[in-house]
Amino acid sequence: MKQSIVTLGFLLVMQTSIFAEKVIYTHGMNLVESHELCQDTRIGESKCNVWKGITPIGDYVLVGYDGRRDPLLAEPTSGTVRLLQILNKYCRKDQGQSCRLVNESLGGFTAAATISKYNQTGIYNILYATQLVSAEGGSEVASLGDTAIQILRAVFGITTGPIDNLADSRDAIQALVVTKARSSFDHNRNNGSIFYHVAATKSIFIAEPFLPGKDDSLVAMHSSCGYRKAGAFSKCMGEKVKSCDLCFWEKAQNVTPWDGHKMHPLVPNGGLNIGHMQGHDDTNLQKPIN
Repeated sequence: MKQSIVTLGFLLVMQTSIFAEKVIYTHGMNLVESHELCQDTRIGESKCNVWKGITPIGDYVLVGYDGRRDPLLAEPTSGTVRLLQILNKYCRKDQGQSCRLVNESLGGFTAAATISKYNQTGIYNILYATQLVSAEGGSEVASLGDTAIQILRAVFGITTGPIDNLADSRDAIQALVVTKARSSFDHNRNNGSIFYHVAATKSIFIAEPFLPGKDDSLVAMHSSCGYRKAGAFSKCMGEKVKSCDLCFWEKAQNVTPWDGHKMHPLVPNGGLNIGHMQGHDDTNLQKPIN
């Protein structure tokens, strides 16, 4: 009996430890306002108006950065700078801390770049990252100029106000031009942190002509699945493709994701039939991954 109690106690301690790590939530792009005041807060607090009605799981804090700007800039309110501040507070290995990341859209790009560039010595004990409709590989929409703004307005549901009101957001949009996003840092350098991807496939008609393969209205699968190369894909984590559908003389080549990038265990390889803005709705996808 005593042994059973000890075993039960051990299991409870282990279960508690699974849920005890800090969850750092890196939000995505903002078109009309900055979320820098949300740093180190939780959704629902008075100064933070991120994602009405959505509450992430666990002991989480928001990174809180200016999602209208290029997140890799060396500026006080940029994504990388703000994420590093939170990592230094909650995720230092030398202080016995651990954390996991949940990143959405532009936040997936921001977090992957931060880990690649600034955790090469393993100073941060990042257990893994959940990439919700991640724009880590960029988006073809970002190359469309004012058309990109119109698509973003449709996706974000912004129906009023002139385009000039969204001018500040062009900086973040340009960071996600596919060639720039893929060359901004070494995506294969995950420094021991696994990336679990959640891809979506419900597009809108205005975006489909510009995004290759399956897409969620803003990000194509080559980006949200973490593929090594851009292209038209219909599923995640390894797909044989040709350079063109009618190249009968060409043998299909298998394309693989970046090192350490995997499919989220709750998501099928074909992705979820949801749009980009619903990527954070299912809180089950934010729970710890065993």
